[in-house]
Amino acid sequence: MSAMVLSLSHLSTKLFGIDRTVRMFHWVGEKTKATPRDINAHAIAGRALRGLDMLPMRIECLDQAIAVWFSLNRHGHPAALKIGMRLSPLSGHAWVTCGDEVFVTTPGMEDFTIVAAYDPWPDLRLQQSEPS
Repeated sequence: MSAMVLSLSHLSTKLFGIDRTVRMFHWVGEKTKATPRDINAHAIAGRALRGLDMLPMRIECLDQAIAVWFSLNRHGHPAALKIGMRLSPLSGHAWVTCGDEVFVTTPGMEDFTIVAAYDPWPDLRLQQSEPS
């Protein structure tokens, strides 16, 4: 499943752009929500990236981050997708935050300025803010 999600993200971002791809993954995720289980965020992120070695094309950080963001939110972990840029040297990076955890990291992330962010799915933010 992870290879399929990574491939779909790769093709969709190239054909339709980031915003449409994120909206599509959100829509698909809402329709196919996983049954909540006690699976930690690291295990879910690891599963989302498991297919990287099987694919013949290079999957960039954006597509990895979309797959992790989709998987975490789908499994009930409110995760935010962030895209950042830095000017010197000019580069960009995408990553995911879930609580205090960061996924799809790269050295020097503190130098990136966030230029786009996609929040956790709305119903997950409500679950997180409700008192237990």
